[in-house]
Amino acid sequence: PGNGCSNNIRQSNWYGILYDRLTEKKIPCICRDFPDPLHARRDRWVPHMRSLAEEASPDDPSNIVLVGHSSGAQASLRYAEQYPVHGVVLVAATYTDLGDAHERASGYYPQGNNNNPYLFQDMLTNCKRENWYQFHSDDDPFIPLNEAERIRDGLGLSSTSYQMLPRHSHFFEYFDELLEAIMVLTTES
Repeated sequence: PGNGCSNNIRQSNWYGILYDRLTEKKIPCICRDFPDPLHARRDRWVPHMRSLAEEASPDDPSNIVLVGHSSGAQASLRYAEQYPVHGVVLVAATYTDLGDAHERASGYYPQGNNNNPYLFQDMLTNCKRENWYQFHSDDDPFIPLNEAERIRDGLGLSSTSYQMLPRHSHFFEYFDELLEAIMVLTTES
């Protein structure tokens, strides 16, 4: 939910479809509207995500898998800098704000002079490398492929964990590989 998504997250993109499929498989899932849906600001989203994790798994808030699309991918990266998680799935993640003032104001992106860098090592401390998945498309109209590759390289993801899916645009539609990645993460022993 962010940067233009409606106030009903289950009707945005593929979020409701994924929620339904996970629920059918008896995998607990939270798919709720976020505060500040237009601007998707870090100082609102990351604390909100933490409160949802604590609500979903009060005994162990790290026992979660984050699925983040676009702005949600940025929030998932920054969440994993601060808090342990079982797994993270990034969809259409970007490294920079792409020169967009609105994106820059969200607070997710590194700025000049080493200000607000991604703390990839902290992310990997909080979520082991094999529990990260990243999806990107070769024809995303908003996020060039090299932006996703910078995230991939920062996390040191393998070709198994990083998948470039041709002709998926900005992933506005549901795709089976997403559910498959979540199933791997939730059926691990």
